[in-house]
Amino acid sequence: MLVRHILSLVFATAGLVACRDGADRTNDGDTPPPAKTDVAKDTQSGREGLYTMELKLPDLPPKAAPLRGAIDRYVERQKESFLASLDAPGATARARELPWDLNLDIAVAARTDRFINVQVDGSAFTGGAHPAPIVDSFTYDLDDQRVVGINDLFDDPHAAESAFAAEARRQLLTALDDQDEPLASDSAQIDEGTAPGKDHFRVFSLLTGPDDKVHGLTFIFPPYQVASYAAGPQAVDVPSESFSAYLKPEYREAFR
Repeated sequence: MLVRHILSLVFATAGLVACRDGADRTNDGDTPPPAKTDVAKDTQSGREGLYTMELKLPDLPPKAAPLRGAIDRYVERQKESFLASLDAPGATARARELPWDLNLDIAVAARTDRFINVQVDGSAFTGGAHPAPIVDSFTYDLDDQRVVGINDLFDDPHAAESAFAAEARRQLLTALDDQDEPLASDSAQIDEGTAPGKDHFRVFSLLTGPDDKVHGLTFIFPPYQVASYAAGPQAVDVPSESFSAYLKPEYREAFR
C-alpha cells in the first residue's frame, strides 16, 4: 500500500556553526542513538535580511564519523549552491521584496545492527511560485564504516531496480484510482519516474523489525518524479522478499 509522506522541506546554511549538544552520546559504536536525534538547531539571516537559513543535524555515534563527514560535505554543497543563486541578475531585488529561505532538517530515520539510515528533508525558497523541495538520504554501513548507495547493496543492481520498479508501479497505479484521494499523476509519469537505471531509487529508508534487521526498503520520490508538486513526495514500501535474491552475499544476513 502506498504510504504518502508529506516530508518537511530542505536546505543548508551559510556560515552556520551548529553546536552539537556537546559530543556524540554513546558508549560504543553499536549503542542505539537517543530518541531525539536532531541535537543541533540554529537560524541565521544574512545580507541585511535578504535570506534566512535553518539547520538541524543528527546525533551520531563515534563509529559513524565517515557519515558525519559526508553529511557535512553535503551541507556545504547545498549552502554554496544557495548563495550562488543570490548572485544571479535581479536576485537581490527579488529577495528584498520577499526574503529567501533555506531550511535543512537531517535526522536518523532508522537503525539496525548493520546500518544507520539518515533522511534529509527540507526546502529552498528563492523567489519562485513555491519552495523547491529537497529530499535525500544517507545509509551508513557500520561494519565497513562507509556510506553506501542503493547499488552498493546488490550483485545485480539493474535486476534489483526492476523489482523495485514493478512494486512501485503497482502501488502508485493503484493510488490513481483511490476513491477518497486519487494520486495527482498518470501512468506515463509513473512509468518514467520509476524506470530502472536512471537513479530513480537513490533516496530510500529502511523498514526495520524487532530483530534489528532490515525487512524492506522505503523508496521516497520527490515531487514531480512520479506525481505533481501538489501531491507532495511519494513513498513506496518494498519488502525484502522482492529483492533478496539480488543482494550481495555480505549483506544477506542484514536483511529478513
